[in-house]
Amino acid sequence: MKASGLAASLPKELWASACEAAEALKRSSSAVIATHIDADGISAAAVAATALERAGVRPETRFFKKLDEGAVNALKALATDIIWFTDLGSGSASRIEGAKAVVTDHHAPDTSAGQGKRSGQVRLTDFSTVIHVNPQLHGISGANELSGAGSTFLAALAMDERNLDLAHLAVLGAVGDLQDQSTRRLEGVNRKILEAAEGLGLVTAMQDIRYFGRETRPVHKMLEFSSDPFVPRISGNEQGATGFLLELGIELKDGDSWRTWSDLTDSEKSTIMEALRDHLKECRRRQKTIDRLVGEVYVLVKEPRGTPVRDAKEYATLLNACGRHGKAEVGLGICMGDRGDALSEGMALLRDHRSALSKALNWAKGSGIVRLRNIQFFDAGDEIEDTIVGTVAGMLLGSEGADRSAPMVAFAESLEMSDVPKVKASVRGTQDLVSKGIDLSVAMRTAAEKVGGVGGGHNIAAGATIPSDRKEEFLSLLDDLVGRQLSARARRLG
Repeated sequence: MKASGLAASLPKELWASACEAAEALKRSSSAVIATHIDADGISAAAVAATALERAGVRPETRFFKKLDEGAVNALKALATDIIWFTDLGSGSASRIEGAKAVVTDHHAPDTSAGQGKRSGQVRLTDFSTVIHVNPQLHGISGANELSGAGSTFLAALAMDERNLDLAHLAVLGAVGDLQDQSTRRLEGVNRKILEAAEGLGLVTAMQDIRYFGRETRPVHKMLEFSSDPFVPRISGNEQGATGFLLELGIELKDGDSWRTWSDLTDSEKSTIMEALRDHLKECRRRQKTIDRLVGEVYVLVKEPRGTPVRDAKEYATLLNACGRHGKAEVGLGICMGDRGDALSEGMALLRDHRSALSKALNWAKGSGIVRLRNIQFFDAGDEIEDTIVGTVAGMLLGSEGADRSAPMVAFAESLEMSDVPKVKASVRGTQDLVSKGIDLSVAMRTAAEKVGGVGGGHNIAAGATIPSDRKEEFLSLLDDLVGRQLSARARRLG
């Protein structure tokens, strides 16, 4: 697909906003990129930085865990022609007002900003100084149809057709943001961008097992850490996973090296997948759950086999490891093609990340999970870093014996500087819970705002920062809000 073909296939108002953003960016002589520290944000920053450099605009990139008032004021004070907010900004629209800025985001807009309405959303384009490229302003889902990196890519494409070759980074951002999770494939505008990346030979989409670690994890470890779908007696059970494979006659090693999923023959892969399906049927799992074993996976075909930058899920985890451990700039270097020092440092950060997650998960399992009516939670205090506590909550929800009938909330002491002690709250759900009507983004944002905090995210995963002394009130509000969401869904179906 050519750049013109991709542009013509997009919703007209969305593309018009990208073109308006592109013109503002090209007129600037300097720019600051303000972006999030996760895989979507780092991918978006790489798209923006490359596009600006090609346009002869000098970029500087700054990374943020969240965009609070202090961060916005600091950005406004910088001597730069324009600020380009990527994968954040829409939720802080009222704070950004007055700055010369472009926002390429996909999160729910700040409803306190703007006067008009469009498709049930505020019209952030009412601000003359801020140009917004956000699917949610045009009735397009920001949870599964376009990511922050995707919105940024559209603005980059409008700047120069050469930037079509950045499509793989938009795919990477979408996968990192779990936008393929619900239907097991990329949809909407993400799909169009994927087709462009495939047309350039940058990405191949293929049907395969969707568990994490296809390229780099030993097969038994891939199955041990599987969670979507969760496989009884195999997920979270190294002996169970190893025994399962040996009973099928699968050789776990090739000489002294552990075999990964990508090392297996097609026949071996088929044998394992059929056995997993049969096992799930014996465990009386629904067909909808069994179907989640297989779906689209995304291979960056120009990257070496057996490396984490070849599989989009593993690449995104590598970027998250960089961002969550204070080295987002290393992830940016990797996205921009540094396969030397940046990749080496990123791999070291990934090893540290995995070790930190393993220790944190073991701690969380022994901490004591408290179940309320509609949610469950644990409080890590200062035992788990606030940058990874949400990941731990998701891992805990997918572990052996976990109660997956309620979202998992995790608390950790916030590391941000503040006059008032604050706590970070992260929550993770499942696709089954989302299908029952839960929207964790709405619930977290509403509960946080009522206790003087801020929150948001997506329907299946969200976060908030709240005053430490209002934690119990926050939990009560969140429990009630989730219960109302479930009840509303039940009434509609009834």
